[in-house]
Amino acid sequence: MHCQAKFFSFSLCITFLIAGNQSYAVDIPINNAGFEAQPVAMGCFAVFLVDGWDVYDPNGIIDQSFDAVGAIHPEGGPYFNTPAPEGQHAALVFLGDDIGGGPAGLRQVLGETLMPNQRYTLSVQIGDIASGQGPPPCDVFGFFALDGFPGYQVQLWAGDQMLVQDDNSLAPLLTDGEFLESVIQVDIGPEHAQLDEPLEIRLINLNQIDTPEDPGIEVDFDDVRLTRECVNDGDIDQNGSVDFTDVALLVDVLLESNLDSATVARSDLDCSGAADGSDIGIMVERLLE
Repeated sequence: MHCQAKFFSFSLCITFLIAGNQSYAVDIPINNAGFEAQPVAMGCFAVFLVDGWDVYDPNGIIDQSFDAVGAIHPEGGPYFNTPAPEGQHAALVFLGDDIGGGPAGLRQVLGETLMPNQRYTLSVQIGDIASGQGPPPCDVFGFFALDGFPGYQVQLWAGDQMLVQDDNSLAPLLTDGEFLESVIQVDIGPEHAQLDEPLEIRLINLNQIDTPEDPGIEVDFDDVRLTRECVNDGDIDQNGSVDFTDVALLVDVLLESNLDSATVARSDLDCSGAADGSDIGIMVERLLE
């Protein structure tokens, strides 16, 4: 419901607008987020360029031989204690030749751009592969010594700026043969230098030598999810609290008496893209909190 300016009445509109304004998370589409697009035999791995993802390779070490990306099908093999966290497959970043030669991994530029007044949450399953030899037909590759862990990063970018990252925080908790979930968040206010820039996800094998005996070599990734959720506390004048000064500013914006761009942006409490009557109920909720 929108309250037209000439019929605007704060008290009458509030009854209708206070309901249904709860914030909720919106899933941002990710191409091949579970790495299911290219099937791999059960218990095996395969080397290929991963559909929907580009190679991240700042040092030029990926040759799709002993430094490679691809996918693994954990179930039925020796490499993991459980199936893939989502679907049947996980992505692999295997750096067995240029050990210690710099990071590499996967990246995807998304179809959505950075929006104001949003909380972005990126979650990824991180896998620490165990040593072993796969079942037929992949047993021909022999035994792979994969003990240790080379470290990882999960990053969210907008344009040419990194917004937030998990810099190997799970490494002390990971053991060979298991996955753990990495979760990172960032709040974007009404103004940001990278607004409208495309979002990008990076999944990186840090290629660090764990120990000379157990260098790590491979990191696996699965179940990549990115959501956004409206976050606008209603403090339009940014004085540290929500009060009737903020109500007055919202009314000014709705009546087009205040067209200052920053004030207008902060008045869009439901992150709909414009300040309108729907933001009144949210303002009341903020006042009553």
